Amino acid sequence: MGEYAGGFLEVGSTGDGQVVINHPDLKPDENGVGHIIFSVDEARNLAHLLNMKANQALSELQTMKEKQRREQQEKSVPRVDKSKRCMLSGNPETTDHKEINPSTGMQKDYVVLCPEERSKGFVRPVRRTYRHLPCNTTTTMGIALAETYARDPYFYSGTFCCSCRAHFPLDEFVWEGTDEKVGT
Repeated sequence: MGEYAGGFLEVGSTGDGQVVINHPDLKPDENGVGHIIFSVDEARNLAHLLNMKANQALSELQTMKEKQRREQQEKSVPRVDKSKRCMLSGNPETTDHKEINPSTGMQKDYVVLCPEERSKGFVRPVRRTYRHLPCNTTTTMGIALAETYARDPYFYSGTFCCSCRAHFPLDEFVWEGTDEKVGT
């Protein structure tokens, strides 16, 4: 008849241009065999659909495993103390730090987690380069900003694009070399 898949599913052809699947859970015919018969086009469409669904299931499984890995990693790293903030420049935090420098588009200064807070460990990899999806340009940030993202991915609500010379919401950015959104 044909080939066995998984030890119980038999797939073959009828000899007259049809594909047949035999399976013990299908309603048996007069010979005690349960089967489904497909035309060549139906079989090809089913194969394509099965392949798509297998890829989707694999992706879902990988996403679930990555989520579990992150949750485990987050449990092993001490909670973030968001009060341990300082300015990138080393100066005390000021209310005017978000003022934009017209020549660069960047803020006057940026808040980061202080070095002692960052040294407690990271829940994400320390990555310095991200891509702005609308303009497809990469920006590389300093290590203190990168470590703040790695310690607390939700610390910021937006980030800077060096090409657009402006700040945008995080959902417009992915970490370079990945599909992972910045801030997740």
